[in-house]
Amino acid sequence: MIEEMRTIRTHLLATAACLLLCVGARAETLDVCPTGCTYASIQNAIDASSDGDTIAVAAGTYHEFDITLQGKAITISGDTDSNGLPAVTIDSQGMGTNIIGFFGEGNDTIIEHLVFTGCSGEGVAAVTMFHADPIMINCTFIDNVNTGLGGGAYNLNGSPHFIDCRFIDNSAHWGGGYACWETGQPDHPVFLRCTFSGNTATLGGAIGNLRSSPVLTECVFRNNTATEHGGAFFNEGDDCCERWFGDVVMEQCVFEQNTAGQSGGAICNSIFGTTTLDGCTIKNNTAEIDGSAIASSAATMAILTGSTVCSNTGTADQIDGPVDLDDTNDIVDICPADCDGDITGDGEVNVSDLLAVIADWDNPYTVADILAAIDGWGPCP
Repeated sequence: MIEEMRTIRTHLLATAACLLLCVGARAETLDVCPTGCTYASIQNAIDASSDGDTIAVAAGTYHEFDITLQGKAITISGDTDSNGLPAVTIDSQGMGTNIIGFFGEGNDTIIEHLVFTGCSGEGVAAVTMFHADPIMINCTFIDNVNTGLGGGAYNLNGSPHFIDCRFIDNSAHWGGGYACWETGQPDHPVFLRCTFSGNTATLGGAIGNLRSSPVLTECVFRNNTATEHGGAFFNEGDDCCERWFGDVVMEQCVFEQNTAGQSGGAICNSIFGTTTLDGCTIKNNTAEIDGSAIASSAATMAILTGSTVCSNTGTADQIDGPVDLDDTNDIVDICPADCDGDITGDGEVNVSDLLAVIADWDNPYTVADILAAIDGWGPCP
């Protein structure tokens, strides 16, 4: 009996050692570079990879499109420059359906330090996600054009995480930077410290959100444009079921200088759902018909706590439609000056400040305000 136990123990130890060696062998790093590496393309490295592997992409521009992850739990990591920004660009040059597509991958699939650009198509964004939950870190989505849903990224029934990402100068019909067409699961998308600037769309200049409840923390929306509704953010929910409510949460976010041709210079809530803003700043946005800052329809609501809304123009009210405000908010017509001479509170001293002084001369402005504007001419420090 003792001898049999020793034999069993030996076999178990050998099996455990083999498993450890096998697991360790699967975790490899596959190098991609224009010349001199085993792999000259990202797709070739993906094809050769296994779960747990890392694909390390050297600095440079790669003209690839229709990249697929094949359901693999891998990390694709690009080089960064001296400022920590991505030094790897994937430029599709308008070829293919998209740049990269996710189909069912989980949050053990990580994409970091990459630039996605050059996508130009009908109906599909540069990065498309179907029932997938990848994590994207320090990525840039720039200069992508789509006549359909999402210029930079599109999500259907997934809960991707975007961390320290940038969506710049993308355009689409719905959601210039990012679009979601429902989240059919308990988990929802997350955005942390992301920037949206210069994106354009018919609905949702930066983000078009349908039947999804994302959480956005410390995100910045600046200079985005919607020709109709939601200069920065367009939100639409459905009361059929909780996962489609469209209850968006925004924490410590900034909305500045966004424009809507019709409603919601910064945010538009349509049909159903709520947008909860905690500690956010909404200033210098513009809409032509309703809600220069926020517009909400009868079946929706904006909920604000600890937030500042100021200097939003173009409509009778900065906030239009159902709203829940408490006494922790600061809702004023004109933002407090960011620096001496910044009468309009837009962070810059220019002719608009001189005109504001002249328009309200002696009520309350005086010659001292004109001198301050001249002295502080230019961007506020």
